Amino acid sequence: MSETRTCPVCGNPVEADSHECSKCGFKLVGRTEELGEPIRDAAEIADVALHCGKAHLTITKGPLEGEVFYLESMPISIGRDPNCDLFLNNMTVSRCHAVIERHGNKILVKDGKSLNGTWVDGTIVDEAELQEGTLLQIGTFAMRFSCA
Repeated sequence: MSETRTCPVCGNPVEADSHECSKCGFKLVGRTEELGEPIRDAAEIADVALHCGKAHLTITKGPLEGEVFYLESMPISIGRDPNCDLFLNNMTVSRCHAVIERHGNKILVKDGKSLNGTWVDGTIVDEAELQEGTLLQIGTFAMRFSCA
């Protein structure tokens, strides 16, 4: 009988000899680090967002739906490369897709010459300011920005 392990992205059981999670598609190659417990419950997401007072992205569509990523130290690289600060493991995401930076009181997203583009509120952008409620789309991932 084959041993099982847990996918570090979605927590799905994965056979020890498998190289990919059957639930989320995460490629289990190389060194993989365990991630903390994801926030899954919508009420829990709202509660965290209400009390944190920190800029964050909540994934509203895609394989990591419900995950919350806090934008604590900028710049934040976003892409399919595992070395990115926000690792989105999907072929619709470029290796170095975009960067989020702080400029004074503004938080900006800048496209990294990605293949599928970076979309803000339904418009493809090279650079755009993220404001409360902004919808950021990178590949198949849609994320809602909040700084509350």
